[in-house]
Amino acid sequence: MLYRPPEGCKHVVARRIMMPITNRVRRISEAAAVTDHTIPPDFAQQAEVLGPLVRVLEEAAADEPWALIGAGACQLQGVEATSPNLEVMTSESALRALAEMLGIDAAWQRGARLAAERLHFMRDGVPVFIFANPTFHGSYDALSPAEIPSLWDARIRIELDGVTVIVTPLEWELLLAVVLSSDERTAAVVETMAERPADGRLMTRLLREGHVESATEELVWAAIEGKNGR
Repeated sequence: MLYRPPEGCKHVVARRIMMPITNRVRRISEAAAVTDHTIPPDFAQQAEVLGPLVRVLEEAAADEPWALIGAGACQLQGVEATSPNLEVMTSESALRALAEMLGIDAAWQRGARLAAERLHFMRDGVPVFIFANPTFHGSYDALSPAEIPSLWDARIRIELDGVTVIVTPLEWELLLAVVLSSDERTAAVVETMAERPADGRLMTRLLREGHVESATEELVWAAIEGKNGR
Protein backbone atom coordinates (compact mmCIF):
# COMPACT_ATOMS: atom_id res chain seq x y z
CA MET A 1 0.00 0.00 0.00
CA LEU A 2 1.31 3.45 -0.86
CA TYR A 3 1.63 6.04 1.85
CA ARG A 4 -0.46 9.14 1.24
CA PRO A 5 1.24 12.16 2.87
CA PRO A 6 -0.49 14.75 5.03
CA GLU A 7 -2.11 17.68 3.25
CA GLY A 8 0.50 20.04 1.90
CA CYS A 9 3.13 17.37 1.25
CA LYS A 10 4.16 16.76 -2.35
CA HIS A 11 4.38 13.37 -4.09
CA VAL A 12 7.54 12.61 -6.04
CA VAL A 13 8.80 9.48 -7.75
CA ALA A 14 8.74 6.17 -5.83
CA ARG A 15 12.00 4.23 -5.75
CA ARG A 16 13.38 0.92 -4.57
CA ILE A 17 14.22 0.65 -0.87
CA MET A 18 17.93 -0.07 -1.39
CA MET A 19 18.49 3.23 -3.21
CA PRO A 20 19.45 6.50 -1.45
CA ILE A 21 16.46 8.14 0.20
CA THR A 22 15.68 11.84 0.62
CA ASN A 23 12.61 13.18 2.46
CA ARG A 24 10.42 10.15 1.93
CA VAL A 25 8.25 7.71 3.86
CA ARG A 26 8.10 3.98 3.08
CA ARG A 27 7.29 0.63 4.57
CA ILE A 28 10.54 -1.20 5.25
CA SER A 29 9.48 -4.32 3.37
CA GLU A 30 8.28 -2.72 0.14
CA ALA A 31 8.62 0.22 -2.24
CA ALA A 32 6.40 3.15 -1.28
CA ALA A 33 5.47 6.64 -2.33
CA VAL A 34 8.10 9.30 -1.79
CA THR A 35 7.12 12.47 0.01
CA ASP A 36 8.55 15.83 0.95
CA HIS A 37 8.04 15.57 4.70
CA THR A 38 7.34 18.53 6.96
CA ILE A 39 7.86 18.55 10.73
CA PRO A 40 4.71 19.43 12.71
CA PRO A 41 5.29 22.73 14.56
CA ASP A 42 4.54 21.19 17.97
CA PHE A 43 7.06 18.40 17.27
CA ALA A 44 10.02 20.69 16.53
CA GLN A 45 11.71 20.25 19.92
CA GLN A 46 11.41 16.46 19.77
CA ALA A 47 12.70 16.49 16.19
CA GLU A 48 15.87 18.26 17.34
CA VAL A 49 16.49 15.42 19.80
CA LEU A 50 15.54 12.63 17.39
CA GLY A 51 18.53 13.00 15.08
CA PRO A 52 21.24 12.41 17.72
CA LEU A 53 19.03 9.80 19.43
CA VAL A 54 18.61 7.77 16.24
CA ARG A 55 22.36 7.75 15.62
CA VAL A 56 23.03 6.40 19.12
CA LEU A 57 20.18 3.88 18.77
CA GLU A 58 21.54 2.57 15.50
CA GLU A 59 24.96 2.02 17.05
CA ALA A 60 23.54 0.31 20.14
CA ALA A 61 20.96 -1.79 18.31
CA ALA A 62 23.28 -2.99 15.51
CA ASP A 63 21.04 -5.56 13.76
CA GLU A 64 18.34 -5.56 16.45
CA PRO A 65 14.97 -4.01 15.50
CA TRP A 66 13.72 -0.75 16.97
CA ALA A 67 10.92 1.73 16.27
CA LEU A 68 9.61 5.07 17.45
CA ILE A 69 6.12 4.51 18.84
CA GLY A 70 3.25 6.46 20.31
CA ALA A 71 2.65 10.16 19.75
CA GLY A 72 5.98 10.68 17.98
CA ALA A 73 5.24 7.97 15.41
CA CYS A 74 1.75 9.39 14.94
CA GLN A 75 2.86 12.99 14.50
CA LEU A 76 5.42 12.08 11.87
CA GLN A 77 2.57 10.47 9.88
CA GLY A 78 0.25 13.44 10.04
CA VAL A 79 -1.78 12.58 13.14
CA GLU A 80 -2.63 15.31 15.65
CA ALA A 81 -1.24 13.62 18.74
CA THR A 82 0.76 15.90 21.01
CA SER A 83 3.10 14.64 23.72
CA PRO A 84 6.39 15.96 25.13
CA ASN A 85 7.84 12.43 25.14
CA LEU A 86 9.81 10.37 22.66
CA GLU A 87 9.13 6.64 23.07
CA VAL A 88 11.10 3.86 21.40
CA MET A 89 10.79 0.09 21.64
CA THR A 90 13.58 -2.37 20.90
CA SER A 91 15.11 -5.64 22.16
CA GLU A 92 16.66 -6.31 25.56
CA SER A 93 20.16 -6.60 24.14
CA ALA A 94 19.84 -3.27 22.32
CA LEU A 95 18.46 -1.59 25.44
CA ARG A 96 21.32 -2.84 27.58
CA ALA A 97 23.92 -1.81 25.00
CA LEU A 98 22.36 1.66 24.93
CA ALA A 99 22.31 1.81 28.72
CA GLU A 100 26.02 1.02 28.83
CA MET A 101 26.81 3.62 26.16
CA LEU A 102 24.88 6.31 28.04
CA GLY A 103 25.97 5.26 31.53
CA ILE A 104 22.36 4.87 32.65
CA ASP A 105 20.86 1.94 34.56
CA ALA A 106 17.93 0.11 33.01
CA ALA A 107 15.07 -0.89 35.28
CA TRP A 108 12.10 -3.23 35.01
CA GLN A 109 8.83 -1.44 35.70
CA ARG A 110 5.18 -2.33 35.41
CA GLY A 111 2.51 0.31 35.38
CA ALA A 112 -1.21 0.20 34.79
CA ARG A 113 -0.76 0.02 31.00
CA LEU A 114 2.84 -0.93 30.29
CA ALA A 115 5.34 -3.50 31.53
CA ALA A 116 8.92 -3.41 30.26
CA GLU A 117 12.57 -3.05 31.06
CA ARG A 118 13.17 0.62 30.35
CA LEU A 119 15.53 3.54 30.19
CA HIS A 120 14.36 7.05 31.00
CA PHE A 121 16.46 10.15 30.46
CA MET A 122 16.14 13.78 29.39
CA ARG A 123 17.68 15.39 26.30
CA ASP A 124 17.32 19.15 25.82
CA GLY A 125 14.12 19.19 27.86
CA VAL A 126 12.57 16.22 26.04
CA PRO A 127 11.74 13.09 28.11
CA VAL A 128 13.01 9.97 26.31
CA PHE A 129 11.76 6.47 27.12
CA ILE A 130 13.31 3.31 25.65
CA PHE A 131 11.37 0.08 26.22
CA ALA A 132 12.72 -3.46 25.81
CA ASN A 133 10.11 -5.95 24.57
CA PRO A 134 7.19 -4.07 26.16
CA THR A 135 3.76 -5.48 26.90
CA PHE A 136 0.82 -3.09 26.75
CA HIS A 137 -2.09 -3.94 29.03
CA GLY A 138 -5.66 -2.92 28.29
CA SER A 139 -8.85 -3.83 30.10
CA TYR A 140 -9.32 -7.02 28.06
CA ASP A 141 -6.16 -7.53 25.98
CA ALA A 142 -2.39 -7.48 26.33
CA LEU A 143 -0.23 -6.68 23.30
CA SER A 144 3.41 -7.79 23.12
CA PRO A 145 4.97 -6.29 19.97
CA ALA A 146 7.90 -8.72 20.03
CA GLU A 147 5.38 -11.50 19.34
CA ILE A 148 3.74 -9.73 16.37
CA PRO A 149 6.01 -10.23 13.33
CA SER A 150 3.75 -8.31 10.96
CA LEU A 151 4.27 -5.16 13.00
CA TRP A 152 8.03 -5.24 12.50
CA ASP A 153 7.66 -6.02 8.79
CA ALA A 154 5.35 -3.01 8.38
CA ARG A 155 7.50 -0.36 10.05
CA ILE A 156 7.89 2.86 8.10
CA ARG A 157 11.05 4.82 7.34
CA ILE A 158 10.94 8.59 7.57
CA GLU A 159 13.86 10.74 6.49
CA LEU A 160 14.26 13.57 8.98
CA ASP A 161 17.18 16.00 8.95
CA GLY A 162 19.59 13.49 7.45
CA VAL A 163 18.66 10.49 9.60
CA THR A 164 16.20 7.66 9.00
CA VAL A 165 13.59 7.45 11.74
CA ILE A 166 11.80 4.10 11.87
CA VAL A 167 8.22 4.33 13.12
CA THR A 168 5.32 1.99 13.75
CA PRO A 169 2.48 2.12 11.17
CA LEU A 170 -0.81 3.82 11.94
CA GLU A 171 -2.61 0.46 11.84
CA TRP A 172 -0.63 -0.55 14.93
CA GLU A 173 -1.18 2.81 16.62
CA LEU A 174 -4.92 2.46 16.06
CA LEU A 175 -4.99 -1.07 17.49
CA LEU A 176 -2.95 0.03 20.50
CA ALA A 177 -5.21 3.04 21.11
CA VAL A 178 -8.29 0.82 21.05
CA VAL A 179 -6.72 -1.74 23.41
CA LEU A 180 -5.70 1.02 25.84
CA SER A 181 -9.16 2.66 25.57
CA SER A 182 -7.58 5.93 24.41
CA ASP A 183 -10.57 7.48 22.66
CA GLU A 184 -8.73 10.71 21.81
CA ARG A 185 -5.83 8.89 20.13
CA THR A 186 -8.23 6.51 18.35
CA ALA A 187 -10.18 9.44 16.92
CA ALA A 188 -7.01 11.25 15.83
CA VAL A 189 -5.59 8.21 14.02
CA VAL A 190 -8.90 7.42 12.35
CA GLU A 191 -9.20 11.03 11.21
CA THR A 192 -5.86 10.72 9.42
CA MET A 193 -6.91 7.39 7.95
CA ALA A 194 -9.75 9.20 6.20
CA GLU A 195 -7.02 10.71 4.03
CA ARG A 196 -4.79 7.61 3.91
CA PRO A 197 -7.05 4.55 4.29
CA ALA A 198 -5.99 1.69 6.54
CA ASP A 199 -4.26 -1.37 5.12
CA GLY A 200 -6.92 -3.99 5.81
CA ARG A 201 -4.59 -6.94 5.28
CA LEU A 202 -2.05 -5.55 7.71
CA MET A 203 -4.71 -4.83 10.29
CA THR A 204 -6.04 -8.36 9.97
CA ARG A 205 -2.56 -9.77 10.61
CA LEU A 206 -2.00 -7.49 13.60
CA LEU A 207 -5.29 -8.53 15.13
CA ARG A 208 -4.61 -12.22 14.54
CA GLU A 209 -0.99 -12.20 15.75
CA GLY A 210 -1.92 -10.01 18.72
CA HIS A 211 -4.54 -12.57 19.82
CA VAL A 212 -7.01 -9.85 20.78
CA GLU A 213 -10.56 -10.48 21.92
CA SER A 214 -13.33 -10.49 19.32
CA ALA A 215 -14.84 -7.41 20.95
CA THR A 216 -11.57 -5.55 20.35
CA GLU A 217 -11.55 -6.61 16.70
CA GLU A 218 -15.08 -5.29 16.33
CA LEU A 219 -14.13 -1.94 17.85
CA VAL A 220 -11.13 -1.58 15.52
CA TRP A 221 -13.11 -2.36 12.38
CA ALA A 222 -16.02 -0.18 13.51
CA ALA A 223 -13.65 2.77 13.92
CA ILE A 224 -12.13 2.24 10.47
CA GLU A 225 -15.36 1.52 8.63
CA GLY A 226 -17.25 4.33 10.34
CA LYS A 227 -14.73 6.92 9.18
CA ASN A 228 -14.47 5.54 5.68
CA GLY A 229 -18.24 5.36 5.30
CA ARG A 230 -18.42 1.62 4.60
